[in-house]
Amino acid sequence: MKKNLSILELQNSIWPEQLKTALGKNMISAFVHGDCLMEGYNAMEKPWTVSFILRDNSNQSLEVLRKLLPKAKKDNLEFRYFFTLKEIQTSEDVYPLEFLHIASRNEIIAGQQPLPGYKPSMEKLRLECERELRGFLIRLRQAFIYLKEDRNPLGFFVRANETMLPIMYGVYYLQHGIYPECHQQIFNDFPALQMPASSRDEKLFLECVNNYISTVTEIVNLVDTMEVK
Repeated sequence: MKKNLSILELQNSIWPEQLKTALGKNMISAFVHGDCLMEGYNAMEKPWTVSFILRDNSNQSLEVLRKLLPKAKKDNLEFRYFFTLKEIQTSEDVYPLEFLHIASRNEIIAGQQPLPGYKPSMEKLRLECERELRGFLIRLRQAFIYLKEDRNPLGFFVRANETMLPIMYGVYYLQHGIYPECHQQIFNDFPALQMPASSRDEKLFLECVNNYISTVTEIVNLVDTMEVK
């Protein structure tokens, strides 16, 4: 069984020193981020995701981390991204949403704070959110067609929000200029995105699905016409 580490346990474990020893001066930052710092995360089901900002992320420099993989898997860790500062600077116009998530919600394991004071280009963020939303809407309509084959009808909302909510954190930032503290702030703005109560009333369930898809369509149009500075 995987070891169920909390953030505090992870920060107080052997891992900070082990990463410092393995990476040495090449390491700028090692940090936890992503879904594991969001509501609903269960460490018994998914690993803690650890990413790195390095001075050199060549294959040769990453070889030291390959040797740590068996121990990482046992301790419920997954090594995910390996950035350099230059890569971040040159990719900001492509991945502003991802960098916003990292800068706004992370836990340091070793080294420095990742992306301190980061503020995305609002226009680049708007473009990425629109692109992600339009792709999601295409997949959402496909999911609707296969809805009756789903043994767990509420699974439609679970799977949809796994994709939708990270994008909506970016949309919320575009609208309010701040990163939301929790999902509820998004649901307050767009109630139809919240998972409905379980019901055997098929008509009511389909109404909730239709409202969800309609709301996503409205958000796409909102982001498309949004004027940002």
